[in-house]
Amino acid sequence: MGDDVRIRLYDHLRDARLFAALNYRTFRDSIPKDEQVDENEFRRHHTWLLQHFAPHDPHKNTVFVAECEGKYAGHCWLGQQTDFFTRRVDPWIFDLSVVAEFRGRGIAKLLHNTVELHLRKRGEETIGLQVMAHNLAAAQLYEKLGYNPRALSLKKRL
Repeated sequence: MGDDVRIRLYDHLRDARLFAALNYRTFRDSIPKDEQVDENEFRRHHTWLLQHFAPHDPHKNTVFVAECEGKYAGHCWLGQQTDFFTRRVDPWIFDLSVVAEFRGRGIAKLLHNTVELHLRKRGEETIGLQVMAHNLAAAQLYEKLGYNPRALSLKKRL
């Protein structure tokens, strides 16, 4: 990875449009092909997600942005998730995405390392995330970053 990558905090006025577009694409691509929904329905749902989970609200989230060659290259959206079984609230990566033209340069790893350092400074001991089963590239990246499976979500067609 070159020295031209810079990680900074999210700036809503500067980043909102690019963040939303990349997050939209990542979330849209995360839906398995056999479960795709109507585009307009998904746009409404994505708008609701951004309003409800409020990436721009620093009281709820921290978003780190990667810039490469002076361009928005990706982001890591860190929030909190309540465990369904234990009710424990843990730091949770909602989205770790890199723009296609910048993939393969170590930007996702750099963003992730930034998030880990941020959480260690806060005294956190764990971090979680979810990856869809069909997204093998992401699953392999997270395995390399030290994640271990904790739950298995299953679904069956009737």
